[in-house]
Amino acid sequence: MPQKRPKSATSSAGKMKHKDRKPESPAPIEKPDHPEDIFPMVLTSVTQELFGCRADEDVTSESPYKLLKKDDIIQDIKTRAAVSDFSPVKQRVLDYPDDEILLVFDRDFIYGQCFYLVMTPEAKELILNPPEPEEIPAEIECEVNKTPEPQKWISLGSELEIEEESVKETREKLYFVFSKERRMFGGPVCFSDSNAADDKYGNLGCPSYQDSRFSIKQMQRDCGTQAAPTLQSSSAQTQWKRKKNMCTQYKPREFSQEEKDNILQSESLKNFCNLVTPRMLYALQQEEIMNVFLDDLKALGTCPEEGECSGKDSAELMLYQAFTDQTYSKDRTISCINWHPTIYGLIAVAFTAKKEQQSDEPTSSDVRPSHIVFFCFSNPYDPQLLLECPDDIYAFEFCPSDPNIIVGGCRNGQVVLWDISGHITHLQRAQSSGKKVSVNTDTFDLDDNKEKKTPVVRCCAVSAMDSSHKARITDVKWLPPTFEVTRLGVPVENQYNTSVQVVTCSPDCSIMFWDVRLPKPLNQSALDRKKTEDQKVQMTPYSVPDTFKHLDRTWKPLLRVSLPNINTSEEYVPLKFSFQHYTCKGNTDRNTEEADKSSEIIRDFSQLRLPSAKTLTTLEDVNTKFYIGTEDGEIVYTDWKLEKDDSGRLQSAKPLHCFSIHSWMVNTIQRSPFFKDIILTTGGWKFAIWKEGVMDGPIIVSPISEHVITVGCWSLSRPAVFFIGKDDGSIEVWNLLEKTSEPTQVHAHITNAKITCITPWTATPKQHILAVTDDLGVVRVFEIPKTLYIPSKSESLNVKKLFELEENRLKDYLQREKLSQKEQKEAEELEKKMEPNEPLKSEQEEEDTHLKEYREYMVLE
Repeated sequence: MPQKRPKSATSSAGKMKHKDRKPESPAPIEKPDHPEDIFPMVLTSVTQELFGCRADEDVTSESPYKLLKKDDIIQDIKTRAAVSDFSPVKQRVLDYPDDEILLVFDRDFIYGQCFYLVMTPEAKELILNPPEPEEIPAEIECEVNKTPEPQKWISLGSELEIEEESVKETREKLYFVFSKERRMFGGPVCFSDSNAADDKYGNLGCPSYQDSRFSIKQMQRDCGTQAAPTLQSSSAQTQWKRKKNMCTQYKPREFSQEEKDNILQSESLKNFCNLVTPRMLYALQQEEIMNVFLDDLKALGTCPEEGECSGKDSAELMLYQAFTDQTYSKDRTISCINWHPTIYGLIAVAFTAKKEQQSDEPTSSDVRPSHIVFFCFSNPYDPQLLLECPDDIYAFEFCPSDPNIIVGGCRNGQVVLWDISGHITHLQRAQSSGKKVSVNTDTFDLDDNKEKKTPVVRCCAVSAMDSSHKARITDVKWLPPTFEVTRLGVPVENQYNTSVQVVTCSPDCSIMFWDVRLPKPLNQSALDRKKTEDQKVQMTPYSVPDTFKHLDRTWKPLLRVSLPNINTSEEYVPLKFSFQHYTCKGNTDRNTEEADKSSEIIRDFSQLRLPSAKTLTTLEDVNTKFYIGTEDGEIVYTDWKLEKDDSGRLQSAKPLHCFSIHSWMVNTIQRSPFFKDIILTTGGWKFAIWKEGVMDGPIIVSPISEHVITVGCWSLSRPAVFFIGKDDGSIEVWNLLEKTSEPTQVHAHITNAKITCITPWTATPKQHILAVTDDLGVVRVFEIPKTLYIPSKSESLNVKKLFELEENRLKDYLQREKLSQKEQKEAEELEKKMEPNEPLKSEQEEEDTHLKEYREYMVLE
């Protein structure tokens, strides 16, 4: 008699077990996946070999049973410990009363595993000796197997609808033949492997992109329609995907004079005017009495919570102003923007040629001078000031001590200085009045009429070409006025309390420190001093000032820092950098007179001299370590101080750490304005947040984005908010207190081109502005809503706790990963010890094997 499936046997065994128990005790609750009398388990190949229960060899679907000795199982648990497959049922094996335990081969995975162990003698007996099945009456079996008789099909017209909806080919099929050139036949093919272990998280992303080389035109579509109410949707600042033919009427169509006279004398027009005139006068009267366009919901509260209760969604970026100029922005991109620190609504924009134009050899007609253009809110159509540049500017910055001093980095590697102090009155007057100020044509004469109205400022000083960078300057920053550095990179006290040193970065694998002061005191007679004063008095507002005349064409770097690679003999290629600004706490016993004298010093850079090294006081609490973003997407943490090697030569120190987080060049490294040890970096398809002092990696890493991230910046008023710009023209707003895995807001189609710069600015306490530039040379200024610039209660404290939690999470993750690797290594070593040694093959056998593999490869090729 054929045996029944083990499932029924074990279930019946469970029922008999419940009957033998006393009625007072509650019945045990069985698990939903398998009965309590059995235990599903997985046996490795080693365990199957040891106990002689190899699947489909020792045990099969016809003979699935195997009796195992209890002592052998206990000995295996003692020998192999946690590696043994019977360790989960150790206690139940020890409590088993008989000497043999039944193991059943579950080929169909009825209970989820390939084997299961019978844990009670009653269940074992029922499986080995199942009871005879009860006979089923023949009448019932006939009723169950009775097949319904088919009925005749009656047509109701549905076959016509099916025939109409069926798809039929209406045009001939297209045949394509793909071939390659004859010379490419039989050519070598080279494949390479990409190791997923190179990435920290073990994944390699291949983001999709839109191929602009071809487009598929849809010729035929089969679709159904359904009656629905008319729906109309409208949008603003969005890209219209569907294109349709439109026409514009540029010539008005008018009635004839006879038709006009008939309409003016008609009774219908008189009745209409008599009916509408009182209502129109009433509306005009109401407009004079009160402002009907006043937004009452906006005036209900000032905090984000009250704004949400008002029922109005005010979390969108609103376009406030746009700047562009065809003379300077046509066929150009924007590389850097900066708001003027003191003048309201004045923004400086640096235009550079696009990469396509840089690669081609420019002709004489295409060459245009490079400028930094100043725009203002009062007159967005015309530039207010032009800074003449020797080459395209990729980065520039206002001096924190004197906003009239501007430093910039050129494409040819030179550092440039401007002084716009003679044009501040012109800029302030233009901003306040909204009208351009006339320019003296005697001192300013250009061929273009438009450029005659715009003042042009020539550079005061340019660094020496031989001592400058050998590639474009990608980042420029002023050192804070609290300290300066020596030629060895040692931070010392700044006696002038003025920013006098500049740090530049370039892909020529170097970072340079520049000093704008005179190298040594110059003896000047009283007559020469009088001539200089007379020149200052007679100097016109549009002449070149002599502020940095001592540096022009002779300016050399004070300190050069190289970036040696940690693992190789090569160097890193830096693009951006960020260092911690030092705030001088000062001694409480310091004389107040010295502080008053330093505050009264007039910042005249032409009179500043390099102090003697003996008078400088070394500052021990200045952090000389800084972050660097490279061209390959690496974040390098290094020190700018020079060290002596074994031979006594001064050289740059090896970087402390290097992390390959970004898959592409790093375009942003910015410190939080609220936490000086928190840094935001962007590059490739990710952004990361770092904490200085945490050497294990970033504390927050974003998911992989669909589009390339081009720029990022922190909010100036909310510690948890920052903005991310992408190459598809969209801006993401992230709030770390709400979500850390996705943005809280996505403003799509801010522009149709790649976003190049994002710079926030606090105009007034109630007006916060965000400037966004794109690859087409357009500057868009957006007004930030209240929900994004008014911080919530205890937001700074909550963000600080969040960073601490993320730091602890990173440490725990690294510890668990280290422990997991250690356990995996131990398991592999144990598995190698347990595996039997394979017999060594002879040389003839190995040669035959290689020959066979080579023949198979040739056949496949």
